[in-house]
Amino acid sequence: MILVSETGSVLKITIFMDVTLFSPPVPFVGELSVPIDVGRAIDVEGEILLHATRFSVNLACGSTPASDVAFHLNPRFDQNYVVRNSRLGGRWGHEECAATQRNPFKRGAKFYLTILAAEDGFMVAVNNYHFCSYAYRTLRLRIQTVQIQGDVTVNSFEYHMTESYPEIRPDMRDPVVTISHTMPLSESITDNVVLPVLGNLPMGLLIGQELEIVGRIKLLPHSFFVNLQNSMHMWPHPDILLHVNPRFHASVGYGVIMNSWSKGKWGTEHKYPLLFTPGRPFSMKILCKRDEYLVTVDGVNLGAYRYLSSTHTVNMMYIEGDVFIKEVTVS
Repeated sequence: MILVSETGSVLKITIFMDVTLFSPPVPFVGELSVPIDVGRAIDVEGEILLHATRFSVNLACGSTPASDVAFHLNPRFDQNYVVRNSRLGGRWGHEECAATQRNPFKRGAKFYLTILAAEDGFMVAVNNYHFCSYAYRTLRLRIQTVQIQGDVTVNSFEYHMTESYPEIRPDMRDPVVTISHTMPLSESITDNVVLPVLGNLPMGLLIGQELEIVGRIKLLPHSFFVNLQNSMHMWPHPDILLHVNPRFHASVGYGVIMNSWSKGKWGTEHKYPLLFTPGRPFSMKILCKRDEYLVTVDGVNLGAYRYLSSTHTVNMMYIEGDVFIKEVTVS
């Protein structure tokens, strides 16, 4: 059942869990019948207008124009980036714009948007790919409505519980590609690949095997990372046996961090010199030894990281950040 009312020119709809709403007119306000909590997701399937300038999806703490906005997602096609922000007490906060892409939404194109409530913030996926995260700036239980407005049509809207994120829709491009001895990743990606890159390791990365990643650092990088982990999903958080994180910006500290995530927390960071150069190509190799991973960059030994779990648990490689990937192989 869907309850509909109209105030002025804005349609108000009561949104029930696990009930799909088809083709609501824009703008509209969806009043959530159940508060947002961890594991609940909002799915919006729609299409951007051909000459779109902007549209927005707001998770608001009321249904009036003056209500606090806990999360404001605002693709701007005139500036080609996506703003995230909150409006609390009548004042907008600091805009967040950094993400895996400048703008995954395209004029005239269909899209599938998922907003997940995780433990510490919202996670946003577009067309099967994780796009950004946004830390809570107010209590998520304050959120009462979802408001959509701007240069967009909405084909369907759903509010539901989910077991994993991102949700993979079979009618869109599968973000996972398989890496094996006989099928290197170079056949599946190009220099303008959409990050993140998810590589399935069907046999894992076992002792004596070496993973090679060939790519190029962006001209003005902040950071990127490579994970060897036990799941393709970002939520619930996967166990990560090896996290390699080159950092190029003073705000996060220059160097390469190696770490692991297990039992719900990060381990102790190990820091190594930065052997990557902005704008330059690179080859990074990760060799699985009996009790450690040995990492080299362009033939130079970067460092070793002792793993704490069985290598048999690794079945996925995950790459995200300021880098172009050309080829990934296992030998």
